[in-house]
Amino acid sequence: MWLRMIPTGLGMTTRTTFGDQTETAHSLTFTLHLAGKDAFKLDTGEVFQAPARAAARKDKPPEISAYMNVRPATDGRDPSHINKMTYHAAVTGDDYGSPPSIHFDASMLASDYSLLLNNIRGGVLPSSVTVGLRHDIYDKASPIDYGHGSLMVWRNAMEQNQRVDVESVEFYYQLLGTGYNDDENTKPPTAKASIDAASAAIVSKLADLEKTFVKGNGLIVTAIIIACAVLYFARH
Repeated sequence: MWLRMIPTGLGMTTRTTFGDQTETAHSLTFTLHLAGKDAFKLDTGEVFQAPARAAARKDKPPEISAYMNVRPATDGRDPSHINKMTYHAAVTGDDYGSPPSIHFDASMLASDYSLLLNNIRGGVLPSSVTVGLRHDIYDKASPIDYGHGSLMVWRNAMEQNQRVDVESVEFYYQLLGTGYNDDENTKPPTAKASIDAASAAIVSKLADLEKTFVKGNGLIVTAIIIACAVLYFARH
């Protein structure tokens, strides 16, 4: 089973511990909502879904937030907590409280984590995150299953079902043109289409320049043409 999600927030934590040997651990935390028209219904009553789907529903079931922690595989964590989807029930106290939430815990090879971290530092952020969950369609006791249409179900009411194995995590980057967003029928423009659009814009600017300058000022016109091209591509 796959959950395709859209990142809506990102945080980074660096923790240093001191002792016989100083160690530093890094982690990334993504805030996520479900993409497209899918819905993930929990037996505890909450629904994990895209905001657009939630706004269109006549009934208003309680919604649930989702977070993903990503760490390099070399940080020495408890193996039982690695690569899991976990349900956290609401917690309340006299002066504190937290709503229910879904937590994805992902462990990556150090090299893959470094690539992800460097992309983020360079301003290249994932457009979507797809999590593959362990699911056996022939196992009636499976904690997750498919419902009607695009509905997915998590039988998380029982404590032993509140943790599901994560088999894969895919980070998708939209590098050119508009993204798929939540409309699966919308395709991003090709590289050729984007270049053609840029060329048309530059040609239009050149036509305006020809009207302004006389042929004798060829060097000035050439300099301005180059400047316009550089400015255009710098902004696009």
